[in-house]
Amino acid sequence: MDRREFARCCAGCALFSSLGARAADVVDYPRTRLVVAPGAALKAADVPADQALVFAYPYAGVPCYLIRLADRAAKPRPLRSPDEGDYTTPAGVGPGGALVAFIAICTHQLSYPTPRVSHLRYAPEGSELAGDAARIVCCTHGSVFDPAAGGERVSGPAPAPLLPVRLQYDAEADTLTATGTVADKFLARFFAAYKGDLIERYGAGAYRRPVGDETAVQPLTAYSRRVTTC
Repeated sequence: MDRREFARCCAGCALFSSLGARAADVVDYPRTRLVVAPGAALKAADVPADQALVFAYPYAGVPCYLIRLADRAAKPRPLRSPDEGDYTTPAGVGPGGALVAFIAICTHQLSYPTPRVSHLRYAPEGSELAGDAARIVCCTHGSVFDPAAGGERVSGPAPAPLLPVRLQYDAEADTLTATGTVADKFLARFFAAYKGDLIERYGAGAYRRPVGDETAVQPLTAYSRRVTTC
């Protein structure tokens, strides 16, 4: 190998290494089946298209959204979080690859759904803020995210995408299991910011407990008494 070929080889290796660094895997967490009641698995066919379902994962105090996209499949794509670094989003699962999940905490100022109110919602029909259909909107400060693009920020002040939750689909049983996410540092920041509120709701330390083998889902309109629109 002459000097010129050696230089090209080194450059190619460096590019491969750089691309590999941007394609990090979602971090494994304990497997948790999505259920509608203890022992009663959620069927993927029953996931509605008109609003998000809420479930806790990977800890009791972390709300997540399960979303059925209309006529779109979510494909893996490289994204970046200031907290977590570079990662590749998981593909959508289920028929048509239309089922996706995200940690339901806005990456701007950590707005999240509570039993009293949610300023963060899935807008399948679009809205004045969302512009296009099938967007996640945060009415607190006007950030918009695309769930079909891995939660990528579309507009607004949010500095980063919504963080994904990886799902596994059992086609024979038509069930869903959460298996991982990209959120360690982000969730530590969330817990620090809302520690008092989370202790009041869950008890000291309980909000940081792993959810276990099952986590219950419910429609956002049942989880939050008021869901704002924008």
